[in-house]
Amino acid sequence: MSLEKKLVSEIPRFILPFSSKENTSSVSDKDLTTELAAIFALSEKGREKPGRILSRGSNEKITFISKIGYPLWLFSLADDIFLFDGLNTSEYNLTYATIAPVNDFLEGLKSSSRKRESYASYLAQHTEYFDRANKESVIQLKGLIAESEMLNEFSSHRYEASGVKDQLIDIGLLSSPLNESRIKATIHEIVQLKAKLEKDIDELHESIDFLGKSLKSFHHELQDEIDGIKHQFALEISEEEAAVAPIVRNIRREYDDRIISLTKMIEKEQVPLHKEKLRLTNSQQELNRDVQKYNTKSRSLANEEEKDIWEQKIEDAKDELCKIDKQLEKNEHDIKTLDKKRESDTLRYKSELETEIKVARKKILDLEGSRESKILVVKEEMEKLSSETKHLIDQLDKLVKLREADISQVKKLSIKPDSEELDKALVYLPFYIIRYGKDAKNRYVIVSPSTMGTMALSTKLKGALGGSRIKSLFTPRFKQLNHLAENIQEQNKKNSVFEQELKTLGTTNNILTMTWIRDEIESGLLTLKQQGWLNDKEYGAAMESFKTTLKPL
Repeated sequence: MSLEKKLVSEIPRFILPFSSKENTSSVSDKDLTTELAAIFALSEKGREKPGRILSRGSNEKITFISKIGYPLWLFSLADDIFLFDGLNTSEYNLTYATIAPVNDFLEGLKSSSRKRESYASYLAQHTEYFDRANKESVIQLKGLIAESEMLNEFSSHRYEASGVKDQLIDIGLLSSPLNESRIKATIHEIVQLKAKLEKDIDELHESIDFLGKSLKSFHHELQDEIDGIKHQFALEISEEEAAVAPIVRNIRREYDDRIISLTKMIEKEQVPLHKEKLRLTNSQQELNRDVQKYNTKSRSLANEEEKDIWEQKIEDAKDELCKIDKQLEKNEHDIKTLDKKRESDTLRYKSELETEIKVARKKILDLEGSRESKILVVKEEMEKLSSETKHLIDQLDKLVKLREADISQVKKLSIKPDSEELDKALVYLPFYIIRYGKDAKNRYVIVSPSTMGTMALSTKLKGALGGSRIKSLFTPRFKQLNHLAENIQEQNKKNSVFEQELKTLGTTNNILTMTWIRDEIESGLLTLKQQGWLNDKEYGAAMESFKTTLKPL
């Protein structure tokens, strides 16, 4: 025995049941009997016979009816169970993003962080390091079953599996071109990739943390520089302020003296004007009283001559009032002119004061300007560091999400353990394969694992209308795993070695040659007739075929 065959023989082998029951009241308790009889009836129903519309010539013969096990490898690693197509017809292309080497970036980041200048230069050179278009890489995993629906379906039914040796009838087990070493190599690729992806995530997180801590550290360093600049200039400015203070005091004193002098001069010129204004105002008031008095006197006189005399006095008083109004107007103008002069001279003195103080404080202003310029340079460096750090952290965050999505895809390739027995095993999915022969030509029909259910209304109607009900007895148990039957048909057509193996297994495990099954099938056919799955005509045809195909001892 070769080493490979010895290794396979030592691996536990299990098989899933072909059929299950929806309702025990609808199917005989002798499940195997019913199953075999139904398969036999179905094969007879599908056999070409003379007289059928599509039939060509002579009868088609049933060469064999065999239960064949499709191999599925279960292989565990840590807490993951991988499922492999034993015929090695499946292939899964696992794609993942290709990103710039994170470790190279991280090592460069660490080595440049000793000096702020080299660190800032490194960031500036690597702002686009992770911006490159991320291409996809592909790992071809031959034989791996990775479709999530098929994995979930298998996972939910694997507990039904029982040991191959516990089967009541012989089962032909298809050999697997896969072996343990090839499966381990495939799983090793998956594990290596997962480890790489996890390492990338760790390094990405480490890079994010390092960038954040470095930024905080260099911000503190730059803030210390700003504080140092402020302290240095504060001392120089304080010294200069002390030196300039007496000069500024003298300048202010001179300004105060000039303001006082200006005020006195204006007041000196305005006093006579205010006196004149008062005199004119009094005269104006006196004349207004005279006018009123003259008017009263004039209205009381009847003599026209005397009246004319008082009217003349009124006119003379009004003329005098007009002269006084003009004098008051000029007086007011002169007072306002002096006020404006005082205001303009005060503003000029103040401007000259500020200019002189500015000249005196020029060195202080220069020092303050230098201080703000130096602080601005440091702040711009802080902002640049913050901006470049944020840009890189944003890129790294996106890459973390990308890598997490890649790992999520890898995790979907496996199922969780169910039992230690099934951690590493060959699990066979049973199919009934019916081989028909006619004129040296063979035809294969594959019946997938089924749920033997109750008779639905549509099935009863079909029988009432003359249709066959027996096909309705076989409701596929699986949606995804049943697709493996297509692999058997495909391999049988294009692979001569597989074709010969299938023929040998079918012939060796042909239930038509198992004498003990004769009574089981005969009993089962009667049960199917009694339950309404076979009408009289179908039952008669099945029994006739039964008697000729399964001859008694």
